[in-house]
Amino acid sequence: MDNQELQNDYKKLYEAEREKTEVLLSKIEESEKEIEELRFKLDRIKNSFAWKLSVPLRKGLHFYEKTRDRLTRYGSIPGLMRKVRSKIQERKNMKRHGTASFPTPEEAKAQRETVFEHKVKFSILVPLYNTPEKFLTDMLDSVKNQTYENWELCLADGSDHEHAYVGEICAKYKAEDSRIVYHVLDHNYGISGNTNECLKLASGDYIGLFDHDDILHPAALFEYAKAINETGADYIYCDEITFEGDSIDHMIVLHFKPDFAIDNLRGNNYICHFSAFSRELLDEAGVFRSAYDGSQDHDMILRLTAKARKVYHVPKALYYWRSHKASVAQDINAKTYAVDAAKRAVHDHILDVYGMDAKVESTRAFPTIFRIRYPLLEKPLISIVIPNKDHMEDLSRCVESIVSKSTYPNYEIIVVENNSETKEIFDYYKALEHNERIRVVKYEGDFNYSRPGSQKHRHPG
Repeated sequence: MDNQELQNDYKKLYEAEREKTEVLLSKIEESEKEIEELRFKLDRIKNSFAWKLSVPLRKGLHFYEKTRDRLTRYGSIPGLMRKVRSKIQERKNMKRHGTASFPTPEEAKAQRETVFEHKVKFSILVPLYNTPEKFLTDMLDSVKNQTYENWELCLADGSDHEHAYVGEICAKYKAEDSRIVYHVLDHNYGISGNTNECLKLASGDYIGLFDHDDILHPAALFEYAKAINETGADYIYCDEITFEGDSIDHMIVLHFKPDFAIDNLRGNNYICHFSAFSRELLDEAGVFRSAYDGSQDHDMILRLTAKARKVYHVPKALYYWRSHKASVAQDINAKTYAVDAAKRAVHDHILDVYGMDAKVESTRAFPTIFRIRYPLLEKPLISIVIPNKDHMEDLSRCVESIVSKSTYPNYEIIVVENNSETKEIFDYYKALEHNERIRVVKYEGDFNYSRPGSQKHRHPG
C-alpha cells in the first residue's frame, strides 16, 4: 500500500469519525434542551400552591414507607422497638468510654498524689510531620493533662517550611513545660526514621508510642504506672476508640482487645495503640526499621513481645485514635503499601523466631487480617474422627469429600459407630473396609459427640 492509498484510508476514517462526532453533539444539544425544559417544569411544580400544600402529606407518606420497611426488616413493632432501644443503649455505652470516663477533679487529685514504689518515667515518642494545628494542640494538651506526672514528651519535627506553625506551637508549649523536648529535623526521615530521632531524645525507663494526631485519656499513664508496679510488666497496651471530628465522643469504633496471644497478633495487629515498653526491652529488640514503613508498629510490636518477660493488657479505653482523610484509621485496607509491609513484618518475624519461611496471605474479608501457612517440617498422621448413628447420606458425603479433595497424604478416618439400626449403614461400613485409611469402631453409650470422639484413643491405629 503506497502513501496515496494510506492518505485516502485515513481521510475516510476521519470523515466517518467526524460524522459520528456531529451526531453525538446534536444528541447532547437535544438532551441539554430536554434537561432545561424538565428543570423549568420541576421549578413550576415546586413553586405551585398544591405542592406546598402537600408537604405534610408527603412527609407522612415518607415516614410510613420508612416505618413499613423497618417493620419488614425487624419483623414486628416490638422488634423495631428493641432495635431502637439497642441503638440508644449503644450511644450511652459510647459516652461512658469517652469524656464521661475522665477522672473527676477529686479522682485526678488522688491519682496525682499516689506514690508508687517504682516511680516509672515515661518517654512518649511523637514524630511530627505537617500536623494540622488543631490535632497538634489536642495531642499536646492530652499529654500535659496526664494525672501521672513523671513523663517527658519527645517531639521530632520533620515538617516542611509551609507548616512552620508546627515548630511555633511546640516552642510555645516547651516554654510552658520543661518536660517537653523538641527537636527540628534537617529533613523528613519517614515515620520510622523520625520515631528513631524521637528515641534519641528519650531519657525515660519506659517508652510510649503516640501518634501526632491522636489523644490520650488523662489517666493513661497513671494506669500504666499502676500496672507496671503491680505486675512487673515490661510491655503494656490498652483498649482504644476510633473517633472522627473534634470530639472523642463522636465514636466510630470501640476496640476492646483480648489479652496477649501471639498467634492472634501475627494474624492481626490488634494491639496497635497505646504501646509502652521498658527501655531494656527496646535495647534487646532494636529500633524502628524503615523497610516496614506503613506497618512499622506491627513489626516493632512483634519484635518487642517476642522478647518481653511479661505482656500486660490494661482492659480500659485509654487511647483515642482520630479518623480523618489523611489517617490510616480512615481506611487502612485502601493503603496497599501498609498491608504489604505488614505481611513482610509477619513473615520476617516468623523466619527470625522459628526459621520458617511461612506464607502470609490476606483473608478475603479483610486485607489486614492474615492467614499464615506454616511449612510442615514433617507430615504427621492426622486422625479425622466422625461420630455416626444412622446418618448414611451425611456420612457418605463427608467421607467422599475427604477422600476426593484432600491433598494431604498422611491421614486416617475413624468412624465411631454409635448404636445404628439400619441395614443400609452397616452395608456402607462393609464397603469402607477396602480403604485402608478408614476404620469403624463401636461405641454403645448414649449418643454424644464428645464421648464417641474420645473412643478413638482406646482404638489406636
